[in-house]
Amino acid sequence: MGKFVKVLSGIILFFFMLSSYSFSFKVISHNLEYAFYKKNKLIWSFKIKDFIQKENGDFEGKGVYITNKEKGLKIWADRGFYKKKEDKFLLRKNVHLITSQYGEVYTEKLLFFPEKNLILTDKEVLIIKEGFRIKGKGLIYEIDTGNFRVKEKAKVKLKL
Repeated sequence: MGKFVKVLSGIILFFFMLSSYSFSFKVISHNLEYAFYKKNKLIWSFKIKDFIQKENGDFEGKGVYITNKEKGLKIWADRGFYKKKEDKFLLRKNVHLITSQYGEVYTEKLLFFPEKNLILTDKEVLIIKEGFRIKGKGLIYEIDTGNFRVKEKAKVKLKL
């Protein structure tokens, strides 16, 4: 009987360990705030209302808000995804980008690469700055160089 209990407990332990490896790991949080510092200086911060992180480091969330005070940037969107391997944010639905130099940008999709300091979209954009409005398709914003341009079909409307 003692050998049977040992064998049975060994089998149960084996299946328990095997099944524990088949479950994926997730971190779920609400109203998460994160800040990235370099040399004790705040570089980027973001807030997410509903946050889910996967075991590979990717995450997604609702109510995403990203800021960089030094560069004068604020970005928010209804939904956001981060791909760790590509160091890329994909922001979707009601995306709003505020820049200190170029005004406010409205679109439905925005790609943001923090390490490259690059913001892109291939969707329709509306740019509003005091005195004018620009509608077009696509946007490239190289944050470090200040290169900011609408890719195509740009129409400017001046306000007097």
